[in-house]
Amino acid sequence: MLEPVKVSSDTFKKIQRQPNFGNDYNLYYLLTGEFPQNHVLNIEEPFAGYPKLKKLHELKAKHNLHHAHPAMGEQCTMKNLPDKLKSWASDNMHFDVVMVHGCISPTPSLAALKSIPVAEITPRPSLVFLWVPTSRLDDGRKALEHWGFRRSEDIVYFVSSEDSIHMPPPNPNQLLKSTTWHCLMGLKGTLRRSTDSNLINCNVDIDSIIERPNQRPNVVPEDIYELIENFSLMARRVHILPTPSPLHLPVRLRPGWLIVSPDSLISNVDAEYFRGNPRVPVDPEIDMLRPKTPPNGNMSK
Repeated sequence: MLEPVKVSSDTFKKIQRQPNFGNDYNLYYLLTGEFPQNHVLNIEEPFAGYPKLKKLHELKAKHNLHHAHPAMGEQCTMKNLPDKLKSWASDNMHFDVVMVHGCISPTPSLAALKSIPVAEITPRPSLVFLWVPTSRLDDGRKALEHWGFRRSEDIVYFVSSEDSIHMPPPNPNQLLKSTTWHCLMGLKGTLRRSTDSNLINCNVDIDSIIERPNQRPNVVPEDIYELIENFSLMARRVHILPTPSPLHLPVRLRPGWLIVSPDSLISNVDAEYFRGNPRVPVDPEIDMLRPKTPPNGNMSK
């Protein structure tokens, strides 16, 4: 985005009186400095007016927490990370869901990302989520391909202001200022919406996240954890943070996840859990409330 231009209140009122054929939030940003995404309604209460959707998320949160293993951590530097993951793979430890990096700068180089042996610790099917700023999207896609995943979704995270703790780093090669992070989702193997409801639950969340006021500091927006937990019933989850995190973005352990980071204060990995094949069981009430993907038009009625 371009730098905002401050104007007087009289000038702003004159502009408001001009013919308007729609909401021009880019102009509003230039005049006030407020990001367009802040005009989205119900940011703090996204389920206001949608009681069934609210109940679905409440049931999902309770169900996911009930079946989550205790929070786990592993202290590991980027230098030791490849050997650590390879040793887990040789010990028959595998992960169905892998998240790499976070909304922190700098993002590891493409060579550093490729050195992480994600392919060795993931079975078929499995999911990977990679955080990159807009300027590194191409590197993100190349990393997914190197790991043996095909890009399936792009979850976009919109920050709320330039003072955000997650404000993306500036890119000297771009005129416009980016206000988004991208969480690229890759798929290894095959997962079908219609037949694999014991592995994935689609249509529970949308593929965009808007920063909320008073959000708890973390290396990623905590909404991404909830989105992944709501989507995947595969329960062997690991979040790999290759680089140290700044003090204002602490690494927080979370039930149902193994957090691998140089900043982790504990190392309490339950290897036996990741040698198994745990799943979050299907709940009939949740499955009834969950919006279903419409059938293909060529299917017989």
